[in-house]
Amino acid sequence: MSSHSHLIDELLMIAHKNSASDLIVRTGDRIRMRIQGSIVTVPPERVAEPDRGITIDMIRHLARSLPAQPDIEAAQNLDFHYTLAGIAHFRIHVLRTHNNFGIVARLIPQQIPDFQTLRLPAVFEDIAQYRNGLILMAGAAGSGKSTSMASILNHMIRHRPIHVVTLEDPVEFRYDNNLRGTVSQREIGTDVASYRQGLTDALRETPDVIVAGEVRGREEIQLALQAAETGHLVMATVHATTAIGTMQRIITSFPQEEQAGIRQRLSENLRAIIVQKLLPMKAGKGRIVAQEIMIANSVIRHFILDPDHWNDIERAMEEGHHLYGSQSFDQHLRRLVEEEQVSYEHALPHTVHREDFAMYFGKS
Repeated sequence: MSSHSHLIDELLMIAHKNSASDLIVRTGDRIRMRIQGSIVTVPPERVAEPDRGITIDMIRHLARSLPAQPDIEAAQNLDFHYTLAGIAHFRIHVLRTHNNFGIVARLIPQQIPDFQTLRLPAVFEDIAQYRNGLILMAGAAGSGKSTSMASILNHMIRHRPIHVVTLEDPVEFRYDNNLRGTVSQREIGTDVASYRQGLTDALRETPDVIVAGEVRGREEIQLALQAAETGHLVMATVHATTAIGTMQRIITSFPQEEQAGIRQRLSENLRAIIVQKLLPMKAGKGRIVAQEIMIANSVIRHFILDPDHWNDIERAMEEGHHLYGSQSFDQHLRRLVEEEQVSYEHALPHTVHREDFAMYFGKS
């Protein structure tokens, strides 16, 4: 370790050089990184386990440029961004654990990857042309939602003279100011007090596209739908594992007596749902995204209105693949296995219909 750099900066540099997605530091534990989806432990003879004082000092160093200095000893969690100038951006999460402290740093690439680099399907070119309505990105934490959404936004501002307003907690990717379009990024807690205030403000900020961040509850969903209904394109993320699960999560956020009205509004305003997972590629070549893509065509809109037809939505996605670019998770996973990009063994745990998937490959 260099005597001129702070320990946490050195660790972030090591993570960056090893193409890690995350750095994990915890009081009294060995330093760990997530590389190609797997946890890798740094030997203690290379980096000693940090004690409480060292961990707190790391947090103070990371937080030194924040507008308001946090009371670290009293904090249960902190979220903010951090930059190693000219090297990389990081999303920092500080947590309490056993009354000590931990740090999880997510590496944010300085260059936003394009559709080809991310191996995103051709339908993303069409999605980037949408002018209005609601696009939902879903998946578990760490599934690459933010990266795919940033890639869509970057494609939009490269090709169209538009104004995008984003609400982020914290800000992650940075966008080039010298493109045809422009992005106004607002960080919750720093630039705006709340998602509610940010979404209300956004309608006064002459946006073409509003990125509403994660819609966690009924209020955010209502505001995102209202923005879509006023003719804007609204993009938001949801924690869900399938397209149908995404819609169920939204609808069940509302009381029973309001759910029919929300189904109606979704059927009118929803443009696409993209759900994704990251799987290890064959022969240790990194990770590849598996996606369920629901494009809201007339058939899907009809099915959304009638809960008795929701079981038909998955089949409609599969049947619409060639015409609309839609696909179910299992359909995409079958293709990834057939193209030998992902092993059958790695694909199987991620399927929706495991027995059908096994039968397709003659494994039952």
